[in-house]
Amino acid sequence: MFKTILTVAITVFMVLFALNNFDRVTVHLLIGKSVDMRLIFVILLAALAGYLLRHFIGITREEELKRRLLLERKKRFQRKSQPNLDDEFDL
Repeated sequence: MFKTILTVAITVFMVLFALNNFDRVTVHLLIGKSVDMRLIFVILLAALAGYLLRHFIGITREEELKRRLLLERKKRFQRKSQPNLDDEFDL
């Protein structure tokens, strides 16, 4: 029941936000061409671009951490697999 009420409240908030940002704005693209878009679309495109950028940065960090973890496991395994020669010779 709580999730339903929360979903309805967030949906109402988003609809009111979209209605308040329905003005047209001029966006200048990198190629020098200007495009007339609604402000809500500019906001949504910026949010999407930020999410995708964060996602791809997270993927590269995750791969780097996986590599470090595998190297650490290899080192630990090599240390365990080496025989301890000090125990064989008592002086």
